[in-house]
Amino acid sequence: MRAYDPQQPVIFTHVPKCAGTSFVRVLRRWFGPTYHKLNQDERRDILLPRVETRDENGQWRHNVKCIHGHFNHGRGYGLPYYYPEVTQYFTMLRDPFDLVVSMYFFVKGRSSEGRFWFRGEQVDFSRLYPTVESYLRVYPDWLFHHFPQDITLDNYREKLRARFVYIGIVEDLDRSVSVLSKILGKPEVDVPLLNASDYDETVPEHLRQRFYHDYPLLRAIYDFATGNYLNPGNLPPETAGGPSPSG
Repeated sequence: MRAYDPQQPVIFTHVPKCAGTSFVRVLRRWFGPTYHKLNQDERRDILLPRVETRDENGQWRHNVKCIHGHFNHGRGYGLPYYYPEVTQYFTMLRDPFDLVVSMYFFVKGRSSEGRFWFRGEQVDFSRLYPTVESYLRVYPDWLFHHFPQDITLDNYREKLRARFVYIGIVEDLDRSVSVLSKILGKPEVDVPLLNASDYDETVPEHLRQRFYHDYPLLRAIYDFATGNYLNPGNLPPETAGGPSPSG
């Protein structure tokens, strides 16, 4: 992975349902007032807010070190074009099938409470997607919008290594955060588990295999992350190697 430059801002590109809510507390502790979380107002179909990274002289602002948001190409604010001047990212990923299933139940729950909005309109989610299977056929298109759009099965390793200082995995979040703390030069912290989805219907296991067959790039990106998250190749010399697999 690319080397982290603390003199420049870094973007936490928050893939939905990948522990981002839990991670907020960590980032606030690490970066303090130089951390900026960008929130989309779901009741209005507008662009994500922007925080400027350079001053009037073109120098990096000292009060902007970490920017956090759902950077979504489908809504007009994807990476890298929404922040072309920022060239280093990090993120957390989870198994893509489990991610999509979790998102289905999360949005379903919000909709039942009258809290699901899309492009400025309140939407009855269950009428659109009555089962998790119906949702699995459409959500991955939206999931792809949270990755740089030039990533393919032929170049994903090269592109990810060039842009990301780290990609952790949600299934081993504590050790992922531990490795990231070393890369960023921050103290180790515990990560609370927040914003979990409640499942109220059975998820047929045969859907998993079909999902992986239909979306091989998502699986390839996740496999890349799981294969490198403990030893990303850019740890400081005194910590190279990262935590041992045994903990």
